[in-house]
Amino acid sequence: MRLIAAAFLALVMSSVAQAAAFTASEPLSSDTGQVLVEWEADAPVRLEIANADEPETVRPLYEGENTSFFLSGLADGDYVLTLADDAGGEGDEIALNVTQQSLAQALWLTLIGAIITLGIVATILRGARP
Repeated sequence: MRLIAAAFLALVMSSVAQAAAFTASEPLSSDTGQVLVEWEADAPVRLEIANADEPETVRPLYEGENTSFFLSGLADGDYVLTLADDAGGEGDEIALNVTQQSLAQALWLTLIGAIITLGIVATILRGARP
């Protein structure tokens, strides 16, 4: 009788899916507006995003069996990502901070690239001197 009860308990425990959880233990951050979100789950999951300042504005991002999702095109701000199993069970949450690179830095890097490109073109046009 104990053997049957132990076998039944083992069967029940193995059929219980592990709760979906993000693999990152710390909040995510991005300076480009894009981030790869990864998680572990035994069953299909639902990934949602909400603005941290407006938690009622939840948007679904993904539903399925994958274990990662690439987000891009995010504006500056703080977000909350929520991961739940497809059955609506409790899930995991992680914070995401997006801070784009400054426009001044982008313009300086563009200027430096233009100067280097013009220098290379000028060298090619002048050619080698004997």
